[in-house]
Formats: sequence, C-alpha cells, structure tokens
Amino acid sequence: MRLSRWGHSAYETEHDLAMEREALASLVGLVGPYEDAELIVVSSKTRVCTDNVGPSVRWVITTTSGFDHVDVAGLRARGIRTVRMPEARRDAVVETALAFLIMGMRRIGHLMEAARRGHWARADLPKLGMGMLRGRTIGVVGCGVIGAQMVQVLRVLGAEVWAMDPVGVPGGVKTVRLEQMLRGAEAISLHCDLNDATRMMFDQKTLQSARKGMVIVNTARGGLMDVASAIELLGEGHLGGLGIDVFPEEPYASMSAVTDTPGLWLTPHAAGFHTGLSASIREGLVEIVGAILDAREPRHTI
Repeated sequence: MRLSRWGHSAYETEHDLAMEREALASLVGLVGPYEDAELIVVSSKTRVCTDNVGPSVRWVITTTSGFDHVDVAGLRARGIRTVRMPEARRDAVVETALAFLIMGMRRIGHLMEAARRGHWARADLPKLGMGMLRGRTIGVVGCGVIGAQMVQVLRVLGAEVWAMDPVGVPGGVKTVRLEQMLRGAEAISLHCDLNDATRMMFDQKTLQSARKGMVIVNTARGGLMDVASAIELLGEGHLGGLGIDVFPEEPYASMSAVTDTPGLWLTPHAAGFHTGLSASIREGLVEIVGAILDAREPRHTI
C-alpha cells in the first residue's frame, strides 16, 4: 500500500517530516506529493474532492479535527473513506478556549486598556462584573471530541454547563437550544463542525440576541461567525468579551484595524498548536495506517 503526503503545515519542520517518513516507511510505501496512492494525508489548507484524487485512493487522512476542506460525501460515493485526528490538538484547543473565557469573564481586556491609558482601575472593579467560572452558566456548542473535553474541564472548575449537539451531549449536562443559550448563558464557546446547518450560525441577528455582557469564544471554524458584527457589538458594549482564533478568510485582513478594541483577543488559527503537535500527528498517522492495514476501522472515521 502506498501513501502520499499532500503538503504540510507551516510549523512542520523538515526534521519533523523526516521523522514522520521514517515512522511510516516501515508500514507503507511512500510516494511523492499528489502522486496516486491508496492513502493520502492532508492538512486544512488542502481541498480534497473527487476531481483531484487519483484512481487508487481508498483513504483520506486529515491531520486536523475539522474536515470541511474534504468533500466527504462525494468521496464516500466513490468508496473513499475519510478519517480525522481531533485528539492531536484537543487539549491545546481546550486550554486556548478556556484562556479566552477567563480573559472575558474576568474583564482582563478592560483592565489592560485602563492600564494602557495610565488609569489605576482598582476603584472600577465593582462595576466591571468580574465573574469567575465557578457557579457561572457556560454554553458549549458542539460536543465532539474537543467539545466534550471542554465540557468536562468546565464542570471540574465548577461551571454550570449548557450544551447543544445534534448527536447528543455528555451525561449530566443540560441540553438547550441556541436561543435559550443566548438568553441564559454568560459565555459561549464554539466547538462544532462547519456544515450547511452551522455556517454563519452566529450572524448579526443571532449575536444581537445574546444577553448583554456575554463572552463568546470561537476556536472551531471561521465560517461559524460574522466576525465584523461580533467585533462591532463588542465595541458597543453589547458583548463583554470576544476570543477568536479562526476566521472566514485567513489571514484575517482587518486584524490591525481592530486590535485596540477592549475585550477582543485574536490569534492566528493557533489554538491547536503545541510543541508536541508534530509528534502527536506522527503517532496518530501510525495508529491510523496500522488500523487500515489490519482491516480495522480507524478511530474518528467520518
């Protein structure tokens, strides 16, 4: 069986890729990028559809959690399976989302802005609404591998978690509709896939319906949110904090124009990165390829 790696992410060094090739070479034959092979490995920047895969392809392995760059249905119609790797980035994404939530709930942005203006804001603390996670209602949209971990961490920290997911939510967690979450939760963290049902889920109208002071975090997919409307509502004081790691168009062209907005935190699609990521991807690829060779269903097959 042959494997073709279709490009790589900017953070993957030649040393990382050499170690990956060495680990895989004992399992499969390695061919060049975009050459015909039974297995192809891609990242989020590579679009995969029936028009650009060779006749031998049987499996598409994306090193990411999201898979909207893969035409899963079209490939499945040709007998091609898709498998993803959410666990490689799971804990890093959860930590980033949690950091955004804490920054928002603790109103760190407003305190930092006051400091930049030379204002000692200690007397302002009672009116800032500086909550803690314990006892607060936090909404989680999407309870897959990453969202379920986020739910678990929030519950350990004492938050009351409301969740929504068409497949189901973890046991002991209150299931709510989006409208109820927007009215009742104090913060929302997005962890769902991008599909026809979720695209622009948080558009201008939806964002305007959120309770005043809500903190919203998106470390999932850029197409879930109308970023311009969210930033505008933050600037008007309707939202209390906004952490965004993913954007409909990347790089995000308006970054320099909005970075002075208090309570806004922007990162360059970095939530899932950690120093051990390349090793995690390498281990995940070995596990997936081994399962395929043994005629077992890989975990996280879509």
